[in-house]
Amino acid sequence: MLRWICLLVVVSAPLLTAWGADASAERQEQLETPAVLDPARLAATLATLTPEQWEALPPELREQLQAMLGPTWLWGATLRMGAEWRDNVLLSPVSPASRSLLRGQLESYLWRRPSGAWEWLGFLNGDVGRLLQPLPELAGEQEWFGHLESRWTPRPGWRAAWTGQAYYQDQVFDLSATETERFVARMRVRGARTGMDLTAPLPGAFALIVGAKVHRSDYADFAEDFTEGEGAATLRWQVEGGEKGSLTVDLGWRSRRREHPDRNQYTVGGRPLPGTQLEFRQDEVRGETTLLRGPWTLSFDAYGMENRDQASGYFNYTERGGQLTLERAADRWRVLMEVGASRSRYEVQTVGVGFDPPLRRRDHRELRVRVERILSPRWTLFAEASEERSRENEAGGTYRARLVSLGVARTWEPSLP
Repeated sequence: MLRWICLLVVVSAPLLTAWGADASAERQEQLETPAVLDPARLAATLATLTPEQWEALPPELREQLQAMLGPTWLWGATLRMGAEWRDNVLLSPVSPASRSLLRGQLESYLWRRPSGAWEWLGFLNGDVGRLLQPLPELAGEQEWFGHLESRWTPRPGWRAAWTGQAYYQDQVFDLSATETERFVARMRVRGARTGMDLTAPLPGAFALIVGAKVHRSDYADFAEDFTEGEGAATLRWQVEGGEKGSLTVDLGWRSRRREHPDRNQYTVGGRPLPGTQLEFRQDEVRGETTLLRGPWTLSFDAYGMENRDQASGYFNYTERGGQLTLERAADRWRVLMEVGASRSRYEVQTVGVGFDPPLRRRDHRELRVRVERILSPRWTLFAEASEERSRENEAGGTYRARLVSLGVARTWEPSLP
């Protein structure tokens, strides 16, 4: 982990050195560029008007404003096609199988401009990969995710949002964190979530966000189905500095209650208890800081989570982790670097044999670098490399997976030339 952080620092040092120069050049460019009306900002401003205030405007002015806004519904889609190589597609700790894949990814959205205090949006994302040389256990993988959201903003700073989500996944999962032993397999799972979030402004650039969600997930051929309820609260501090960028700090708490109707509770010694139902409660505290300045985005996310099985404690563990992200998007280039790490410590489960075996421990590390080159408003080239490491003190619980991909993206939007 230390060498990854050092690598990120070394790679990003020249970029950070150019920070000030880029910011100065951007300010000079802004001074030389004529002001252009932003339809999204205009729509957000008009959304603050009440129906009575809108009707009070002269008819000619209302027609001109509607013409500036453009169509009521906006849509867009991006299709990515590429080739990918992985050195361990099954996440095996013993005999990793390397394979090449062809991958297609879809990102699409539909947005209705704010009408009074209301706003609607939705998106559909898909990710499908196929192995050029299929394995007996795996010929490919896919993931689909849909999102619908309705927002109500009665006045600036106040917002209520309802969300509905549905997903389907067919891929290799590592569920070792909640199992009595290492559990990695290809699974098919579908699920849905729905909930509400309420945002209220507070003095001093603060805001409070509270929400509740319910979640149902169904696994084919595995007894991993669950129903989950969640409550969350986030205190946000956000400062907008204009040309100097912005700073956002979030401090949040989340509590989940998960029920597995097809899984049993366990004794302290690791034996299943027939006729019982396994339940988990997870309490999480998370802090996230995001700094935007010119073409730069720097964010750091840290969290701590406690998992409790509401029974003997055999599945109890604590997890700590974080992720550092550095991104630069300017001059038709976009560079993204991410470093993440987490550690899980179990309170009852042990590994090995003997009179005093050590408690189970699991470490996870990820490193990702992505580079994009914009060829035109519609076409983009991209390349990505990543490495994932999972290490346990349980025999056979350690693996490494690397990925390298290269491809092209095509974007469709009515506003593009």
